[in-house]
Amino acid sequence: MISLILDTDLGDDVDDVFALAYAVRNPRINLCAVTTVLGDTRWRAALALRLLDELGVADIPIAAGTPGGEVNTVTLSGDVVVPPGTDDPRCETRSAAELMADVIATAPQPVWLATIGPATNAAVLVAERPEVVEGLAGIVMMGGRHEPAFPREHNFGTNPEAAAAVCNSGGTVLVGDYVVTCQARLRRDDLPRVRQAPGVGDSLATMLETYFNRRERDWTSMYDPAALTLALDETFLTLDPTPMRADVFNGQVRFAPGSAVSGLRLADAIDTDAFHEELLGVIERPA
Repeated sequence: MISLILDTDLGDDVDDVFALAYAVRNPRINLCAVTTVLGDTRWRAALALRLLDELGVADIPIAAGTPGGEVNTVTLSGDVVVPPGTDDPRCETRSAAELMADVIATAPQPVWLATIGPATNAAVLVAERPEVVEGLAGIVMMGGRHEPAFPREHNFGTNPEAAAAVCNSGGTVLVGDYVVTCQARLRRDDLPRVRQAPGVGDSLATMLETYFNRRERDWTSMYDPAALTLALDETFLTLDPTPMRADVFNGQVRFAPGSAVSGLRLADAIDTDAFHEELLGVIERPA
């Protein structure tokens, strides 16, 4: 079993809430903390707390990162479950980076950090608490787009300097980029099965259906839960063994081969059918 901190911008693209449900229900993951990033981070924390209630867990601390930082207009999904502007008093008074550092420093085993939104909180941790970062088992990131002709991607593009700093932080950093993770999808005909997930099914299905309707399509990519599986193994996503580095060029993160000591690796393939069944099978587990 791995210990995990999930850093997320849940509430926009619906894949984040599926990553949260996957992390809670997966018997191979001990979810130690959740932190939120981008925009109204306290609303995002309130949404996370609501979903954790429905998932049947009440002892996972949640901290909000610094609000703001939006660069692009996004499509919401979480507003149909928790109204924007909601503030839950159970949210930690510690900052996101402080909670991360405390969990990493006191955990009985090395912790994985998964950043599935902009890397702002993780970059603060890397800059301010480098001694804590050295104790991580590794960092998993969803972001970037390893395509020279079109490198733009929301997570890394929102704060490219932060993303590059975390990618190049020196430890094990495993990235599921847009090109690979966009292939993992849920479709409208998955809604009945999603709705059956114990406790949280109605909220997940409502957000998923809302997102389909607002995007005017019958599918959406599960970028975040797909990338998250890299913290476990390479059953669903496989890694290119080439050591990489991340550079910021014209406001975007570009990947290039790095030195032999670089811990940065990029996923290069995904078993979409196996991952689809894995995701739905895990969230269907009993609360």
